[in-house]
Amino acid sequence: MAGLKAGAAVVNITPTLGCSLAGGMRDNIATEIHDELHVRGLVLDNGKARIAMATIDSCVVPRTILDRAKALIAQHTSIPASNVLLSATHTHSAPAAAHLFQSQADPKYTDLLAVKIADCIRLCVTRLQPARLGYGTGREERLVFNRRFYMKPGTIPADPFGRTTDRVLMNPPAGSPNIDRAAGPTDPEVAVLAVEAMDGTPIAVYASYALHYVGGVGAGHMSADYYGAWADSMLRLAGKQFVPILANACSGNINGVNFLKPGPGVPPYFQMRKYADILAAEAFRVWRTLEYSSDVELNASIEELTLETRLPSSDDLDAAKQRLGLRAGPYADRMDIYARETVILAADFPKRVKTFVQAMRIGALGMATFPGEAFVELGLETKSKSPFKTTMMVELANDYRGYLPTVEGHELGGYETWRAKSSYMEKQAAPKLVASAVRQLGMLG
Repeated sequence: MAGLKAGAAVVNITPTLGCSLAGGMRDNIATEIHDELHVRGLVLDNGKARIAMATIDSCVVPRTILDRAKALIAQHTSIPASNVLLSATHTHSAPAAAHLFQSQADPKYTDLLAVKIADCIRLCVTRLQPARLGYGTGREERLVFNRRFYMKPGTIPADPFGRTTDRVLMNPPAGSPNIDRAAGPTDPEVAVLAVEAMDGTPIAVYASYALHYVGGVGAGHMSADYYGAWADSMLRLAGKQFVPILANACSGNINGVNFLKPGPGVPPYFQMRKYADILAAEAFRVWRTLEYSSDVELNASIEELTLETRLPSSDDLDAAKQRLGLRAGPYADRMDIYARETVILAADFPKRVKTFVQAMRIGALGMATFPGEAFVELGLETKSKSPFKTTMMVELANDYRGYLPTVEGHELGGYETWRAKSSYMEKQAAPKLVASAVRQLGMLG
């Protein structure tokens, strides 16, 4: 086998001020750039196969943009789409790349974004050099909490459709005496892939961690959230230049708030930097323990699944139109916001969609992806069934199909299941996605 080669790159994707920021139910306009947004990429080539991966500082990136980027990558580098893993970090303070609630994407920005993503991978290819890599895992349990809770009877408010069928509540008031217990697990694993030149100079570190995002930014601020702050922390710890890349693992029902006790009031960016420093310390510790090899098998697989969608009934649509009447947005009331979602889903969304599950092999490391905000249970199940001793999970990859709850999660209800552009896949989507990931990992393993 030919020796391993690797190349990494960072490309700035910060837009101009005045863009619409994603991450909230109401539109938010950018008035300040706190820190720049980037695409961070890595390409590996063992002489027989070439794979590429990149994270994008965006809340979500839809398939239309990623497919354009992959087409450009294939055109300029001959890396097939099946061997390219593109994922959003899920910062809630980046420009909208898709229509999310009331935030609209700027077509000029999304066109440029596709080109910038491709440019990042093209740069990685031009920088290929003899390399070796290592991988391993650590644990950081202090930063992750399941954000869905069973509550005392009668204390869960009606959902935005006026129903009182939810059995769990997302993000209850911190320290509320009405909290019973968390409705699910967490995944504190920190997966780390490190790549260095043959003389030991670091090229890139690609890590994965299941933390939704941290937030706490200034009003109207653009920011890469803790993903960018983690990269800065890793550079400080290493004292050398390289490309630090943090992907989001399965964190659709995970965040960084311990709702069992009241949280301290902190200034903007304090919590983000704190979490980034803590996670970077563990990732750096794992990095320092890795054993390296340049004799590495590379392979990738991708499967396109057809999944049903949950669309409004005619009665749902009539009720939504009646509620909105002739009132034009933007809307502030939650019931109005979801009525608008109902109208949009009925008009624009199909009865079924095609989406991707991808797997990769890097030596004895497996990687698996899901195309949305996957509940943590999907990642835990995939890893437990994977033939690889170490399996790295990446969500929001190659497409965006909203929240991906478990079947039980759908039955319990809560925000992540409320029908909207952010949650519309069939109730059986999770087991189908996991089955595809496990099947592909088995083929590669």
